[in-house]
Amino acid sequence: MQNIVNAEKLTRKVLLISSDSDFRDKTRENLILHGFDVFEVGSQSDGLSFLEKNVVDIVFLDIEKIPLIELDMVSYIRTRYHAEIVILTTINELEEATNALKNGAAFYLVKPLKMVDLKAVLDKLSLRAERQEDHLALEQRFLTDLMAGSPSMQKVLKFASKIAPTNSTVLIGGESGTGKEFFAKIIHRLSKRVDGHFVAMNCGAIPENLFESELFGHKKGSFTGADRDKAGLVEEAHLGTLFLDEVGELSPQAQVKLLRFLQEREFRRVGDNTTRTVDVRIIAATNKDLKKMMLDGRFREDLFYRLNVFYLYMPPLRERKETIPNLVRLFVHRNNQLLDKHVNSMSKVAEAILANYEYPGNVRELENIIEHAIVLAESNEITEFDLPEFMIRNRLLLSAPSAEVVNETTDTLLTLAAMEERHIRKALELTKYNYTETSKRLGISRSTLWRKIKDYGIAADDNGDTDSDESGN
Repeated sequence: MQNIVNAEKLTRKVLLISSDSDFRDKTRENLILHGFDVFEVGSQSDGLSFLEKNVVDIVFLDIEKIPLIELDMVSYIRTRYHAEIVILTTINELEEATNALKNGAAFYLVKPLKMVDLKAVLDKLSLRAERQEDHLALEQRFLTDLMAGSPSMQKVLKFASKIAPTNSTVLIGGESGTGKEFFAKIIHRLSKRVDGHFVAMNCGAIPENLFESELFGHKKGSFTGADRDKAGLVEEAHLGTLFLDEVGELSPQAQVKLLRFLQEREFRRVGDNTTRTVDVRIIAATNKDLKKMMLDGRFREDLFYRLNVFYLYMPPLRERKETIPNLVRLFVHRNNQLLDKHVNSMSKVAEAILANYEYPGNVRELENIIEHAIVLAESNEITEFDLPEFMIRNRLLLSAPSAEVVNETTDTLLTLAAMEERHIRKALELTKYNYTETSKRLGISRSTLWRKIKDYGIAADDNGDTDSDESGN
């Protein structure tokens, strides 16, 4: 393994962009001594032409005598070509170098270069690259294990992995609670923007009159309560990802403002005349049918096509129940850490209940159910009694003997009601008509058991615990 790692280090490629040929020659020699493949060009335009045809890991950009406006190419190189950028500057261009850091450069070095500083920067960048590669490998392995056994989710993960390295806009659809924001974060973490911020905005939770201020920011005094300049979420997400959740909730006016930004990638803060630009990737999500809304005139067609460059559909949990065991393990582990618990197993009955539940709230509901169970668990095992009562209400047949599904004399299927009645009678006999014990074994409340007994006309045993006080509940 060590030999492989060393070989990878030797193949890292560097592009040196500088108009100073003597400086290029000296710097190239030092970079080669540190085990890098070095390419050099004399101008920014030649550098961009080279990057169009070649992949490099690090770009050394000499900004001496370069106008400040051209520093926009720092963010352009960082996001389009996914290379780390080191700014080379003189003492007279320190302000420009600082601005370059804001635009995505990793470091700046002051000319004339000290070799000890150059080596320190190269070591840090190499270590960062190795850690990022390891992180991505672990992330992929974790996600693959989490989605194991589910062809639909493996397809989603494969698609997400393919589109993550791009800068293309993504629209994620699916019911509430299916994990749309979770997968948006996966796309961000697997992208080259992983060092930038992931900024989420819930479009349905922001009042219409505050939408523009939240998204684009505002200038001091632009409206009542604006007591200071405030950057918007698009600026927070610069060089990162902006996640627009519940985008189907946007008003027509808000849709127009968002569309204009997506088209131009420019904006003005509320009350400000300065036009600003940012470099952000947009991922949007919705639980609504945007195509139908578009046909109904409730969602702009041009905005829909701007957002729908890539579409990722998250299937509901009831259609991918094979992922439940892995999700349960993940949520148990997470809640054990949060709650200082040591749960490490689950009863067969609890597993059956979890497997048969329909999860109208999807993955979010499963996560809440497991938290509920971890809190109530009195040992290191989750039992059916630790699950929310609504899950086991009217679930009497989960433990019924399969042989009793068929009538022994006629080979005719019993109705569900007949099976339920038979199962209740059997449970009552086993507990000698102790209603408290029977309700516990069946996983229902005593009042529910009492109602079932009345519905099926089951006679109470004279010696039993009739609990008549619950008949009115």
